[in-house]
Amino acid sequence: MKYILCRAFLISVFIFCLAFPATAQQVKNYTFFEGTQYPLRVTWVFGDEPGPTIMVQGGIQGDELSGFFTAQLLTRCKVRKGSLIIVPRANEPSILRRARQINVDLNRRFDKEYNSFYEDRLARAIRFLISGAEGFIHLHEGSGFYNPKYVNSLRNPKRYGQSLIIDAAVYKDIKLADMCDRAIAMLNTQIKNPSYYFTLFNTDTFAKATQYPEMLKSLTCYALHERGIPAMAVEVSKDINDLGWKVNQQLRATVYLLREFGIELDVPDFTFPNSPTGKGFEILINGRPLRGNSIELVRGAPVSTSGKAVAESGLDPAVAVFASDRPNLNLLTAPRMALSQFPALEVRIDGSRQAKTNVNWKGSKPDLPEVNGPVFLCWLNGQPQFISAGGTLKVVEGDQIILEGILGSSREEILNLKGFVASVTVNSGQDVGYEIIADPSNFMEKYMLEGQDGISRYRVVRETPGKKRSEFYLVISPREIKALELKDEGGNHDFVNWESGQQKLIRPDSYALADVWSNGDRCKIQAFVDNIPISWGETFSVRPGKETVLTMRHATTFVPVGQMVFKGTDYLQSQLDQ
Repeated sequence: MKYILCRAFLISVFIFCLAFPATAQQVKNYTFFEGTQYPLRVTWVFGDEPGPTIMVQGGIQGDELSGFFTAQLLTRCKVRKGSLIIVPRANEPSILRRARQINVDLNRRFDKEYNSFYEDRLARAIRFLISGAEGFIHLHEGSGFYNPKYVNSLRNPKRYGQSLIIDAAVYKDIKLADMCDRAIAMLNTQIKNPSYYFTLFNTDTFAKATQYPEMLKSLTCYALHERGIPAMAVEVSKDINDLGWKVNQQLRATVYLLREFGIELDVPDFTFPNSPTGKGFEILINGRPLRGNSIELVRGAPVSTSGKAVAESGLDPAVAVFASDRPNLNLLTAPRMALSQFPALEVRIDGSRQAKTNVNWKGSKPDLPEVNGPVFLCWLNGQPQFISAGGTLKVVEGDQIILEGILGSSREEILNLKGFVASVTVNSGQDVGYEIIADPSNFMEKYMLEGQDGISRYRVVRETPGKKRSEFYLVISPREIKALELKDEGGNHDFVNWESGQQKLIRPDSYALADVWSNGDRCKIQAFVDNIPISWGETFSVRPGKETVLTMRHATTFVPVGQMVFKGTDYLQSQLDQ
């Protein structure tokens, strides 16, 4: 095998040997875009002493394994000074497919604001995270071995492996080369094979004659040029087979660079398992464990999929169940009705296939007659919706939609949401089985129909060969927030009218963000207090004379919905909205 992996490796890859003080490390875990096909899991590790905040990210390209294992391992570190923002798996869909990209290369979406694919929503959130950092380290795995001069096909200036990559030796007053040279010197003293030494790779991105103009679109360039913070990439080589060795070296490089930034930390030791354990996740299909070579399903019935952890690996892997006819829709986070048959189910963990199970179907029957025209089945935020031909499905901006098919039809129908492109590689007009986010700015404007002010209207057309053409309408309203419910430490409930851009005087206290009144589902709104995400029901503090900024964003697109400022006042108000 290309990598030293076992069947259970992606679940129980590391055995941690921790020897840290008993004092608890302050850690915050949060998932952006939760419940979508592209969750972005982030860990904040706050040090015991004040210091710089540095962001470390892996997994932006799904075929680079070392980066997401190294970053995940780093979440278990003990930080004595400073703080870390860690993104282990920046691009879960590409990791699950073991591909560099699904639609576009996420690491080439940072030169401007894009809004075409899910990758662009991830880029929007990643830029937000970097805005709270004072330095950035990007973890990669490149082919071959970088060398400034051509040696052979694996060792030359066009290879990226075993290098620390910077965009300039010095950028303004940031001495990137000096920082990396010191880290490389320490790294190479402990590498026995000189062929595996790390080398400084300066792409000289900003030079007119640069050989690497594509780096202008990269995340390290964005962090350096737009945010003005030191940024570099740590690339190990895909042509080194020992994944454990690569993770070890990448972790060492990251620690050395973090110390250059002023971070003081300890990291866990780790070893790889010697043999498969057979343990990990247990997948349930309609409440029954997915085991053996086959499973029985009923045509036309729901397919309920869930996962249950039976072993703790400490790595929080990306897990997916794919039906063979929809290879990019993770059934663990998306509903499915088996209107048409599919041959098999596949379980993947961090991109490694764990099982493939054939499906035996019961209840096959011919197409039902469409006496009054077809009835379309769609999922709206996980709930089934039945729409007659010529009818309307009303949604709110940011809602999640999946086109399932036609009730009573035994075949895979072709339903085309006009203006939406499901696949960048094959734009066949087939939009069944894809996650669609109701975002008019993401659709092609020429397909939008006239509607009321602020309302966007589109056609969903049945284009199945041999079937009568019919359609329904999708109407998208802007998301609106009307009021918030806060709960203070005494259990009292305070209601605040939402006035975006305004300041509210409020009694100093700790408040739980209890609820929101809006024209859509609460779970589609993501709250931030002073740029730190908080969950519904979580508390935040308002202090006397201090401003606390509460920002609301769309949970599926990361676009801001609005912002209010709460300022603690020294006097008691009987009504917050006077």
